[in-house]
Amino acid sequence: MSNSADNKEPPHKKRKTSPPDSSWSPLSSLPDEMILSCLARVSRLDQAALSLVSKSYRSLMASPELYKTRSELGCVENCFYVCLVTPPDLTPRWFILRRGETLNRLSPITSLSSQSPEASSVVVIDWGIYVIGGFIKETTRTSDVWLLDCRTHTWRQVPSMGVARACAAVGVVNGKIYVFGGCLDPDSSNWAEVFDPKTQTWDSLPPMPDRIKRDQYLHDSVVVRGDKIYAVDGIDRTYCYSPSEGKWGRGNDAPTNGNRRDWCVIDGLIFCISRSGSVYWCEPDQLECEPEGMYWRKVKGLVSLKKRLSSSRLVHFDGKIEALWESYKITIGRDKKLIDLLPGTRLSNSGSNIVLLWDVSEEDHLEIWCAEISLERRQGHEIWGNIVWSNAVMSVDPFLHHYKVLHSVSVTL
Repeated sequence: MSNSADNKEPPHKKRKTSPPDSSWSPLSSLPDEMILSCLARVSRLDQAALSLVSKSYRSLMASPELYKTRSELGCVENCFYVCLVTPPDLTPRWFILRRGETLNRLSPITSLSSQSPEASSVVVIDWGIYVIGGFIKETTRTSDVWLLDCRTHTWRQVPSMGVARACAAVGVVNGKIYVFGGCLDPDSSNWAEVFDPKTQTWDSLPPMPDRIKRDQYLHDSVVVRGDKIYAVDGIDRTYCYSPSEGKWGRGNDAPTNGNRRDWCVIDGLIFCISRSGSVYWCEPDQLECEPEGMYWRKVKGLVSLKKRLSSSRLVHFDGKIEALWESYKITIGRDKKLIDLLPGTRLSNSGSNIVLLWDVSEEDHLEIWCAEISLERRQGHEIWGNIVWSNAVMSVDPFLHHYKVLHSVSVTL
């Protein structure tokens, strides 16, 4: 009788185990619903690493179901994105703000070589950033629209607008993108359009009465109370469109004592940054309260930042607008450059907080700084800002790079 040991194969003759399939993962035996529930609780930074584990994980990371599950579980995060240009290389470069325990830094993500380097407009819907129009050459507008999928940091082109635009006003109402202005012909039937992401189609809006040539030059737009889109032109005059009523209207002019940019709405109030480095706010009702005009109040508690913000030159102003100013300033007897008149700090919001970006020149390098500001409403019609964190998020050689912020936006993922 043979010994049982004789039936064992020698170690060198044992059958090798096949490597696991590329789609295998520790959770692969669980139902998709349970996998989604597990992945939805993972931070966005870790999700990017998990997407490299397998094709099935990668597919789940980009699925609408994951986005919906994270929202239902209350696990969504505000991810902050920044788009920079570095003359003479005009290719926009995109970064995401990586938040650390003690330090926050800008990390590069996939950029788009064909993106317009000047005067494009951006808007956020769900998990995506839409980049709309802009100048592709010094005087050539484009009707192109690109979508950055922030779940996978991949780009794809969406249907083009009916007309080429630069410096257009954009806003989102009920999941649709409204775009107006920024085109050469103020009488164009497509001066205002709306895009439906569900059907991937553009439609013209009713014409705006009494349009004038300067309505093509816009620097800001805001959506007030979720149902009206306000545009701000080159002299801080406002006008609006109501999608529910299909009607246009004119709003109040902002005060002329100081230029303000980067209008945004946070918790029902309008905020902006001034050339002096101060942050201002006003009530949305003042956009239409004739004849008083808009009354801006200063956000208090940010004196420590004001000097640094006022000396910043980080915001990008496209060459077309600068050229127009150079020719115009001669007729009015001004000698200042546009960059010395307009705010050089970028203001945007992340959730209910303000995010500021500015630059600081050191002896041998240039630093891009960022700060997040929480807001507190106090009695007596006062808004106070509290610095949640503030640090340099990027350092570059000032003699080789002159960085400018083209866009900064927050996406909830």
